[in-house]
Amino acid sequence: MLRINYFLSETITNLRRNFLMTIAAISTVAISLLLLGGVQILGLIVRNVTYTWEAKVEVSVFLLDTATQNEINDIQSTLIGYDEVAEVTFVSKAEAYEEFKRIYRNQPELYETLPEDSLPASFRVKLHNADDAEEIDARIEGAPGVEEARTGGEVIKRLLQVNSLLRTITFAMSLILLIAAAALIANAIRVAIYARRDEIGIMKLVGATNWFIRIPFMLEGVFAALSGALVAGLIVFLGNALLFSRVGDAIQFLGPVLSFSTGELVGVLVLLVGVGIAVGLIGSTLALRRFLEV
Repeated sequence: MLRINYFLSETITNLRRNFLMTIAAISTVAISLLLLGGVQILGLIVRNVTYTWEAKVEVSVFLLDTATQNEINDIQSTLIGYDEVAEVTFVSKAEAYEEFKRIYRNQPELYETLPEDSLPASFRVKLHNADDAEEIDARIEGAPGVEEARTGGEVIKRLLQVNSLLRTITFAMSLILLIAAAALIANAIRVAIYARRDEIGIMKLVGATNWFIRIPFMLEGVFAALSGALVAGLIVFLGNALLFSRVGDAIQFLGPVLSFSTGELVGVLVLLVGVGIAVGLIGSTLALRRFLEV
């Protein structure tokens, strides 16, 4: 208990002596880890968006105007026979026209001059797995009576590409700031070591072990980094409660996209705390190895 009390008291003393440097280190860690937390939240949002879009991905098989009833029946039988297909719905020319009118009901000039039989009949094919859309597209393309087949899979691909780019950029920024945070922590500990150089020399003369001298400085670095991690985690939780949840409630279609479970948010917090502790240990270790020869 005496050792623990000594380590804690020395850590507090070091933090007080280097208050401004400690605040700077905490702020840098908080900002860098907030970016890292943003990467994780962005990943959760894109995952939710991907799941939402995947549920809506379907293959549209447009039919030729000259397609015979036998060809249409054959196409339907073929589609239903695929294991990847969950449901097949036939959309007639009239139904396609009515759907077009409903979609553009606020722009009547788009459909008022359009002949009612100008839109092709089609099959809407829902899949068990959105990843199979391109394969179904390739299979049915060119079949008798088929004009073309289209899939919305490109939307998912582009979404994932944008997500990957954003995550890479944000992760790189986080890494740069984490390195800066480790350097700030190391500098704060170096200042503390310099301010107490005479005391450290006396401790070495009376037989203090290396770790006995090192531990308070290491605790100082861990405290600064852990404080920054907790600040970043708090901002993430507040952002979810005050922003994401309210936007999801106000805008219905964004609800599933901005909905995160408590377990997912706790996972983000654990990651931030773990990375924060690692940064504190790395920064303090660098300072101790370079400026404290014990």
